[in-house]
Amino acid sequence: MTKTKLKNILLLLTGIVVLVNLISSDHFLRLDFTEDQRYTLSQSTLDIISDLQDPVTVTAYFSEDLQPQFDRMRQDFKNLLEEYTTRSGNKIVFTFINPNESDKLENEAQQKGIQPLLISSREKNQSVQKRAYMGAVINYGEATELIPFLQPGAQMEYALTMAIKKMTVPEKQPIGIIEGHGEPTMDEMSEVTTQLQVLYAPETTTLDDSVNLDRYKTIIWVRPTDTVPQAHFNKLDSYIKNGGHVVLAINKVDANFSNGMGQNLYTGIGDWLKNHGVKINSDFLIDANCGSVSVRQQQGPFVINTPVSFPYLPVISEFADHPVSTGLSAVMLQFASSLEAADTTVNFVPLAFTSKQSDARPAPTFFNFQKHWNETDFNRSNIPVAALVSKRGDEANGNLIVFSDGDFVVNGAGQEARQLQPDNISLFVNSVDFLSDDTGLMQLRTKTVKHRPLDQIKESKQSWLKALNFGLPLLLIIIIGIFRYQQSINLRNKRREENYA
Repeated sequence: MTKTKLKNILLLLTGIVVLVNLISSDHFLRLDFTEDQRYTLSQSTLDIISDLQDPVTVTAYFSEDLQPQFDRMRQDFKNLLEEYTTRSGNKIVFTFINPNESDKLENEAQQKGIQPLLISSREKNQSVQKRAYMGAVINYGEATELIPFLQPGAQMEYALTMAIKKMTVPEKQPIGIIEGHGEPTMDEMSEVTTQLQVLYAPETTTLDDSVNLDRYKTIIWVRPTDTVPQAHFNKLDSYIKNGGHVVLAINKVDANFSNGMGQNLYTGIGDWLKNHGVKINSDFLIDANCGSVSVRQQQGPFVINTPVSFPYLPVISEFADHPVSTGLSAVMLQFASSLEAADTTVNFVPLAFTSKQSDARPAPTFFNFQKHWNETDFNRSNIPVAALVSKRGDEANGNLIVFSDGDFVVNGAGQEARQLQPDNISLFVNSVDFLSDDTGLMQLRTKTVKHRPLDQIKESKQSWLKALNFGLPLLLIIIIGIFRYQQSINLRNKRREENYA
């Protein structure tokens, strides 16, 4: 090859590299192989940041030189912000501050609501405690949102997009939360209320004649415990006929742990729902895929709390292919009942089901915490626990989404308050979004993979697998022994031959 040809090839390669870099500055391709697509912005995020009218400023307070997992979080958040900036046409501006550099910066971070975490680190073979800051302050015009602590993975995108969306909603439509029949307060549903406040203005309402329900596009009714007057049902019927939508989480049965009994609970809502084409049965669902309860057991002189599986707390992992339930992985219910269509005049669309090993016990029933459950106790499968109900051929009529458990979105109050399964909140708030025609955050809300339930194996298959695990190694040892024994015999026979050397 002559020098001239070599020079031309080098010039051509250089030109190709320059051209590729120029093209990639405006057009790029990224492949994301993670299960929850954590490095790919969801369509919900892209829609929100593309509609920004003014710049968004993100001030990230992140400590540096910590343990590798925390440094990786900082880099992941920086990469995410770079993606936001590119996709928004540079409408999102960000800066990183290390509060550990000075007392002034630490005071600044804490005054803005970023609280440090104490983490252990090793320096010069000694264990030391460090204050770690991992939060951000987002500004849009005069509005400010705070993320005091960022979770790793897809939760970073969720927290950031929700903060931006909360500041950019021009006018939040009101959502009515019915009270007056023993329902939990908004404070007792704190997680639901917090999620709703991103897009809506949730407020309590009653079903009295003086109340104008038509100002709400969607109404929420959660766990009433008192009998509802007929006049209140008439008020709600009029609201639905005018196109209003209702999300209901209703208990048809009630569990009493003090006496271990489950009883019927009558509020009148079951009869009213039948008129709208949906029936909640007076039964307790049981599921092999379930949560656990602590049972006090005597072991010698000691009494210990032992967790035992309790099928009356089903973990729902089967969902319909529907915008309300897409992306969900595990919803924890407690003392739910079965749902079914009451007549053929409605479109009954199940949204969530029990597992393939489930059943129902009619109320009243006795809870036996010591019972050993086996596969013969679960003779049904895929029993609906949530459904979308609409009148056939009547587009003016409002729709209902019904859940057969009134407690799955209630946190409680005071010392009895508890944190709920994230998918519980997502499923309920997605239902409100769907009925309110605001589905922009559904995909993002359920993006992260949170729960990976193990497949339920029948007892007969379990016995077979145990026998296989025990017998297979023994069989392999016997086969290897026979093979080695035969090799020894063959070697002895060869040595007896005259021509063996």
